[in-house]
Amino acid sequence: MQRTGHLWRTRSEYEDSADDHAGIRRVLEAAFETTAEADLVDELRHDPEHWIQRYSVLGMTAAIPDSEFETLPAAHALAHRCIVGGHPGLMLAPTGVLPQHQGEGAGTAVINAVLELAKDDGEAFVLVYGYPHYYPRFGFTPAAEAGITAQWATQKPALQIRILDDTATIPTGEVELPKAYGI
Repeated sequence: MQRTGHLWRTRSEYEDSADDHAGIRRVLEAAFETTAEADLVDELRHDPEHWIQRYSVLGMTAAIPDSEFETLPAAHALAHRCIVGGHPGLMLAPTGVLPQHQGEGAGTAVINAVLELAKDDGEAFVLVYGYPHYYPRFGFTPAAEAGITAQWATQKPALQIRILDDTATIPTGEVELPKAYGI
């Protein structure tokens, strides 16, 4: 997959690519000023029940024409498997943008790419635990309205859902995250 936006190209992480792994780590450590999110991605990569490589999306600047080499990623978004009420779903986490590229559309590009891939693959929904004022622009609404809750969600409005398939039955109940979260 390679999509081109106004300023950003997106693509899925290459399998076993040390360059991609290092680039993603660089983005997440800079975006969060901690290693926690980068460590989470590294742990999820080794969890075949929850990792979906196709949904690990990098965003690179498209301002530089294609050449023999790619630029370093400026943004990253990941959707991984979670469980809701005993049924599989997706969780969008983590997402990050290098500080010098925030506000330029890189985050929007990678999030939209992940959501489009998941929809194309027939996934029913994606959850996110993030800023309630940011994610509605991607079609997210409060998960509680769909009957989805999480004991670990200390800020209830931050748990949100984007329904990708209006014909699917959306499960209700508690969200279970992979062991990599440590909760």
